[in-house]
Amino acid sequence: MWPTNNPASLQQAAEAVTILLAGPMPRVNAWYTALAADARARVTSFATDPQDLAFKIASAPEALLLDATIYPGPKEMIDMLTRYNGAAYVILPPEVKPDIADNIGKTPSVKGLYRGDVNLAELSGKLFGDVQALRQSSKPGMEALWKPRSEGFSPVGMRIIAVWNQSGGVGKTTVSTNLAYEAARRGLPTLLIGLGAPDDLPLILGLKPEPNIVSWRSTPNQDGLKMSLQKLDTLDVLAGFPDVLSEAMAINTPQDAPNSVQKLILTAAYAGYAVIVLDAPPTALAASAISAANTLVLVARPSLEGVMRTVHAYRTVVERLAGEHRIAANGVFVVLNRITSSRMSSEEWHKAASGLLNQPFPPIVAQIADDPQVGELQDRKRIPLMATETFTRGIQPLANALFSTNNGTHAAPGASRPPSKGREIKVLGMKVKV
Repeated sequence: MWPTNNPASLQQAAEAVTILLAGPMPRVNAWYTALAADARARVTSFATDPQDLAFKIASAPEALLLDATIYPGPKEMIDMLTRYNGAAYVILPPEVKPDIADNIGKTPSVKGLYRGDVNLAELSGKLFGDVQALRQSSKPGMEALWKPRSEGFSPVGMRIIAVWNQSGGVGKTTVSTNLAYEAARRGLPTLLIGLGAPDDLPLILGLKPEPNIVSWRSTPNQDGLKMSLQKLDTLDVLAGFPDVLSEAMAINTPQDAPNSVQKLILTAAYAGYAVIVLDAPPTALAASAISAANTLVLVARPSLEGVMRTVHAYRTVVERLAGEHRIAANGVFVVLNRITSSRMSSEEWHKAASGLLNQPFPPIVAQIADDPQVGELQDRKRIPLMATETFTRGIQPLANALFSTNNGTHAAPGASRPPSKGREIKVLGMKVKV
């Protein structure tokens, strides 16, 4: 949850070490219980198998506590640890041969190697010291893995963004589509996924209703994803559900099933996307999108009802879904949409939200004025970002916050970006075009 106004609490939260726990569920639960009482630690997520770990480590946690038994052997684990830039602490099975243990210990990211078990009380001092040393040395992390264009744009790690609120009609789809389009314009390999039922994305983007997510669910692999995509300039789009029945089938799909939303995101990550934007619906399917995301964009209306629904949505994520997702406190972004002079100001809205939450609410990153051109443009299947300065000026702060620059500058709205050169690099075993 967000810290209080106490300066010491704010400083403590800012310095907390982000930790990913990986291992069999009983051990992960024990670790989580022990670390939950330590204010210096913030457990961002957990993984129980190598594939899940490869996916979640893309959020670049500062420390990794890993039980090696989730891997069938050392080779795949060493490959992962070689690509990881944080501080890793590995617990090996007691029977591991000394030469294998030595090879694992020589991996640069491995700061601690243990057999059988580890005393977290003894480990914690070393872990926090190691992470502080890494922070001081400014060792490049995931943010350095995508090379900037000539304008200087580069994302902070892999952005998997769930755009959501618990009520419909707040502008989630409008924000999702324009945010994804802007990421693609900045030269980032971007995938927009619709999860609505029936989905508005193909309608307002001038695309066809098929293929869509149902097409992928019938062939849940990278080839199936490729065949299910549509193009909007440089943006890849996976249209959502054609009806509520197909959505209901997805809601009832287990998370570990090959055609679940979580597996879809993992498939997209391995396909080489640097940015994945999920247009999450105000239904139970949103939980799947949130659990797969590392960034949450809450879109709200400037009204008292908007305050109540958004605070409740925030509480759902940070309290009810805690442990099931990997969205850190600094990964929540609030957008106030369709602001008018006759409704609440952003200051009034934020004050009301903080009062309802009984602590400071996440700051409002973007304020989008009510612009009738937005709906008119979408009716004509045009992107508001490309046609109305009012909307562009409102959403740009969100894009800038999510897709940072190296030099602190930003291209002017509507400015063109050079096309991708088609070069590929590998990130966590994933090919990413840059």
